[in-house]
Amino acid sequence: MLKFVVFVCVLFFIAYMTNVLGFADMVRHKTINFQYERNDAKIIEKLHMQKPKNWQEESQFIAALLRHPEYIENHALLFVGGFCDGMRAYLYRVIPELKKIFAEKNCAVDMYYREHNELHGIKELFTLYHKQGKKILIIGHSWGACSVFKQFWQDETIPVELLISLDPVGLIRPSGEAVHIKKWKNIYLDYAAAPWTLSNCIARIGQPFGKRNNAAENIVTQYNHQQAGQMFFAYAFDELVEIIEH
Repeated sequence: MLKFVVFVCVLFFIAYMTNVLGFADMVRHKTINFQYERNDAKIIEKLHMQKPKNWQEESQFIAALLRHPEYIENHALLFVGGFCDGMRAYLYRVIPELKKIFAEKNCAVDMYYREHNELHGIKELFTLYHKQGKKILIIGHSWGACSVFKQFWQDETIPVELLISLDPVGLIRPSGEAVHIKKWKNIYLDYAAAPWTLSNCIARIGQPFGKRNNAAENIVTQYNHQQAGQMFFAYAFDELVEIIEH
């Protein structure tokens, strides 16, 4: 019985990793948290649409925006959450707080959110923002930061004004220089000294990036790995606002 269970688990793992018959895509789409505000609410309102409740409706929103580029008036800001962000909102919880601050400052930016294992429609959206002459700013946490590098580091068709990685974790590391990324700001934990909290232990298993010589700026933090919001407001918020306002 144990051998059969192990065999089935291995079979499912292989199917997921190789995306046989779209199996991995199906799993990712089923686990996406559509309770979150994944796409800019004001853009959705301009298109006279409702907040997407599933990935099919999100595809319809993206297609509608591609047909109406005139609705793009602001720069684009993307948050990409790490492992379990869809359940624990370590990075996502920044967005509601940031909206309140921006409203008080009369600072306008179009906000998007994706989870680490899917960047649904982001390339198409950001290609459109770029064509409209808008800046693109990206914040990724943990595995989410790794996903950002996989998507954007070598894609020179989408210039990025600012890329902020909050304690990035993953096996794929950005190498060399990316001239289309104006600035990469890397915030990381020193795991030689970091406490052995649960989130820090999980990050250790996931292979943290640490200090990266090809980043424009490296900042070591005393926050624990899951404290993405605290890292963002301590090390990234001021620079982000300055870029958006100018």
